[in-house]
This record gives sequence, C-alpha cells and structure tokens, in this order.
Amino acid sequence: MTHHHTVPSDEEVLAIMVPVGDTGPEDDDGRTLVIDLDPPLDVPKSGRFEELRLHEPNVFQVLCAAQAMGQRATSESVYNAQAGLVARISGMPERAVIELPTTILDRAVAFLSDFEGDNRRKPDEGPETPPSYTLIFPDPIEAAGRTFSEMVLREPVVRERRIMKAAQARGTPEAFLQAEIALVESVSEWPKAAVLKMPISKFARASDYLTGFFIAGPETGNA
Repeated sequence: MTHHHTVPSDEEVLAIMVPVGDTGPEDDDGRTLVIDLDPPLDVPKSGRFEELRLHEPNVFQVLCAAQAMGQRATSESVYNAQAGLVARISGMPERAVIELPTTILDRAVAFLSDFEGDNRRKPDEGPETPPSYTLIFPDPIEAAGRTFSEMVLREPVVRERRIMKAAQARGTPEAFLQAEIALVESVSEWPKAAVLKMPISKFARASDYLTGFFIAGPETGNA
C-alpha cells in the first residue's frame, strides 16, 4: 500500500490551526506579557477586561496579520493589522482592542513584533551560510499526526529559489511571507501545518538562513 504525500488545502490547515489562540507558554521567561488594565476596560457586548495577556505569535498568526495589510502596506493598514494580531493572540475581541489606551496597544505591538525583529538579519549584516542549519524545538510541534522537535535545513536548489522570485514579483507582505513559508516547507520537508505552528522567532531564523543564499555579493575579493 503506497502513501501519497498530499498537500493539505488551506481549509484543512486552517481547521488544524483554529485552537491556536489559547496556546502559548505561560512561563515567565520573557515569552509572555501580562498588562494589567487599570481601570478595567468595559466594552458593550464584549464584557469587562482586566488584563491583556500575550505570548509569542506563531507563523499562522503573523500570516493572518500580513493578509490583513492587503495589497500595499500603508501606516494605516499596518496599524490595523497589528491591532488584529493583538486581538488574535490575547483572545480579546477586536472591538475591545480598539478601545485600549494607545500606549498599551503600542507596548503590546512592540512585544509581539520583537520576537520576529530580534531574530531577523539586520540590514547591515551579511548572511551566514553554513552547509546545513538545525533548529531545535524544546516545545515540540504537533501537526499532521506527527511530532516535530528538530528542523534540518540546507542550501536551497534553483527550483526552491523560484518560489521566492514569484512572490517578489507580486510584492505584497502576504505574498512574501507565503513564499518564505513555502521555502521553509520545501527545504525542511515539514508539512505546511507544522511550519504554520512554528514560533515566529524560529521561523525568522529558518527563513533568513535560506534566503541568505540568495543575497548577491561576493564573499571575498572586490566587486
């Protein structure tokens, strides 16, 4: 009996991801932020909120935010997407999030953004491209009926690089992130559902390693 490697549809992936809002570390190691709301926030039809509880986003949640930005990232669409991400992670309805004091939303957005920002290559940093790169997951990822605790990556091949070229041509924040997801999925041989469940900090490191091979410029000698 042969097993065919089927790619799950977006609907199947989304179905797997539904409970994602209540997951996340509850430990106090910098990956969780609880902001007390004083006074509590009372929102008609939503209830009373006494705290905002946040944890590291996963790839799926960041992808939802990228989709919310639309075709062109404007300051308005980015701000709206960030508010939506805070709602998705905290479990607080968006109609309540938009009633938060602005400094609290800014603090929440900074906390969520830093997981990716702190793990991305800085603009003035050259890429590191060892022949292979391994990521270890102390909290293993459960997806597609399997457990994933280690991701082994290698230099992409031309076929895989074309994934990024197609996304760059489309030029939207969502297209670029979808291409990074497809690239990590292809090289790691993890199913898409598992890649979508990766903490965004690990995903940023995986993607930067792979795209580092695409950065033009000689390693030695003069250009």
